[in-house]
This record gives sequence, structure tokens and C-alpha cells, in this order.
Amino acid sequence: MKKLIIPFLLSALILTAGTKIASAQVQLKEVTVSGAPTRAVVSKQVSDSFTSLFKGAEAPKWFQADKNYVVDFILNSQVNKAEFTRKGRLVYHMVFGNEKQMPVDIRTIVKSKYFDFTINSTLKVNIDETSAWIINIEDASQFHVLRVVDGVMDVLDTIKKT
Repeated sequence: MKKLIIPFLLSALILTAGTKIASAQVQLKEVTVSGAPTRAVVSKQVSDSFTSLFKGAEAPKWFQADKNYVVDFILNSQVNKAEFTRKGRLVYHMVFGNEKQMPVDIRTIVKSKYFDFTINSTLKVNIDETSAWIINIEDASQFHVLRVVDGVMDVLDTIKKT
């Protein structure tokens, strides 16, 4: 299971770092994180934006990330992460989950081709008006990292088990 974490995170990075999504290119700036993240106190503008977008969010933990703010929180029993600018604009939102938390249409797309595979984990990434799903699956001999955007699925990575 630990072997899945690196491909999963790399896949999310690939997704957010400039892959073509729905004929539009999404490019996030590169941020270097060194040391432990710094806890942050956010402005009312950022707090109000967070509260209005994520009603019912629990246990928010804010961190400074370059000039922006990143918040980890729980919503609908799922781990979430979001980044906001200093003016309160949402940059991205990620939801971490599992097969039971996937929408039926996304699960159907994956299972139609990989019906014998187990879905280990999911990541939904929202950037602007685009949503993408990164899904880790496995069978007895291999792992796949899949991406589903606008109903189209592709394989980002394959790892053979030894």
C-alpha cells in the first residue's frame, strides 16, 4: 500500500502541473516546501470564502504556502485540502476517498475496463471549472494509476508487482 502513495502523489502533481484537460491547459506554479509547514492565521476574507464554499467543514488546519493559504479539513467524512489566495479566491480543492465515495458514473467508467481490479483510493481534484479523478487500482499482478476527466479515462502509471 505504501508503494501507491508516491505514484498517487506524482499523478496528482502531473495533473495539476500542466496536463491538457478539456482542451484547456491548467498550470499551477511550482512551490518548494522545505521544513515543517507553518501554521497560519487567515484573514476574515479568506475565512469567509472557506466557510461559504465548504459549509459543514470540520477541523480546519491552516498553513502558509508561499503567498497563499492551504487548509486541511474534513467534510462529509472525507479528508479535503484546498488552497486560497490572500484575497480569498479558491485555487484548487482536493477530496481524498475510496471506492464507496466515488460517483456511480466514474466508478462505472473504471469498472467497465478494469472489472477484476480493486479500487484502493481516489482523489478528486477541482481546478477552476474542471474536475479530474485520480484512481489507484490493483489486481494480483499490477497497480494502475488512472485519470478520468470529462468521461475519458487514461492510464497515468502502471507498476508491476514482484
